[in-house]
Amino acid sequence: MNKVDITTLIYDWQNLILKRRGVARYNESDILSSIPSKPIKIITGFRRAGKSFLAQRIAKQLVENGKYKIENILYLNFEDYQLSDVNSAKKLGDVYAVFLSDIAKTGPKLIFLDEIQNVSGWDKFVRTIYEKEDDIEIILTGSNSELLSAELGSNLAGRFIEFFLFPFDFKEFLSYKNIFIRDENDYLRNKAELEKLFAEYLNYGGLPEIFEISSEDAKFSYLKGIITKVVLDDIVKRFNVDNVDVLERLLNYVLSNVGGAVSYTNLKNKIKQLGLEVKVETVIKYVSYFAKTFVVFELNKFDWKQRKVFSSSKKYFATDVGLTSLFRPSRENLSMKLENLIFLHLKKKNGNIFYGANERGREVDFILRRDDIYYDKYQVCSGLDKDNLARELGVFNLSDKYLKGGDNFILTSKADIEPEVLKKYHVNHYNIIRWLLEKPQGRLK
Repeated sequence: MNKVDITTLIYDWQNLILKRRGVARYNESDILSSIPSKPIKIITGFRRAGKSFLAQRIAKQLVENGKYKIENILYLNFEDYQLSDVNSAKKLGDVYAVFLSDIAKTGPKLIFLDEIQNVSGWDKFVRTIYEKEDDIEIILTGSNSELLSAELGSNLAGRFIEFFLFPFDFKEFLSYKNIFIRDENDYLRNKAELEKLFAEYLNYGGLPEIFEISSEDAKFSYLKGIITKVVLDDIVKRFNVDNVDVLERLLNYVLSNVGGAVSYTNLKNKIKQLGLEVKVETVIKYVSYFAKTFVVFELNKFDWKQRKVFSSSKKYFATDVGLTSLFRPSRENLSMKLENLIFLHLKKKNGNIFYGANERGREVDFILRRDDIYYDKYQVCSGLDKDNLARELGVFNLSDKYLKGGDNFILTSKADIEPEVLKKYHVNHYNIIRWLLEKPQGRLK
């Protein structure tokens, strides 16, 4: 890029930042409160979850609050085709030099490097300006934990703060639709619309670009395109995968069976049933790629009797509930999708999460460790009635013998059980929509 092209591009992004509107994200205030401080800020997350949008909103607010001049903000998105030639630390340094000499004014400067993993040797450039400059705030975004962690660990260890961005949760989705539930009256007034929007959200998920797509076919086409992008670019190219067929079949199976307990040997056998031979070592490697590109989260087993975590048996959940609709119709996997949705909500609040099981295979959907004494337990089901009451709630009695501290929660879409009956089980019952709009142990605000 020549000097004129670089200058024009920087101005274009600055103008876009000033025009940026939209919904505040759940961790936006945390990121803003960390600025200015010396550590580098890193925003990671799944593709199209809104990292770029969040970075631009943060830049705009910092300008509006008088913290930075717009001329002193360098925002570069390395998925912009105009930056395709800026693929090395040296070329990135050339762009930075133009910014300093031709655009920036006196005062502190804010540098946003979006999808930075596309630039070879980016960490050397970042470390150089981090060490040399005292009035520069650096914010990075990336969609690949493996690529980021390698550079961060070797050259930037101890110099960064990481923020993970999930796709829109249900409350953020409602905000996008200009629906705000502050109290019980708001809830009741909007109840029919909430149920309609919840069904939409559960089916298509929380990737923000999908909210403006009208037709069902187009929504699913968009989601398939995201998966293709992750498989081909984020995994196949970056990790040099040679058996793409096995990789795709394995990802399809994991996303169509979220919440099911499996081992690597189980996954190997499932792929073998599809007519493909694969080693366990290959399965382990490929599944790790899914986690490193944030397409799935891994959940380990917690044995409540031994109070011990086992890593041999795992569950996998999609980073966005819409991805689970790609390989199995929603009407066939309602309970599975609800469980994935609750997992994401709990994961965002508390990373200390497991699924519970004893030696006989009785399971609690989720166990959250508050500390060494208190463990909260959650069961999720689409409906609760007299036929499944003992099965869904009885497991709490089993686990409570060994995990006496903490609270028990049953989350449902509907329930045909009198509240007095539930009280006998010492269980907190919540409608899922209500629960997603409030603190688990609180009331609608």
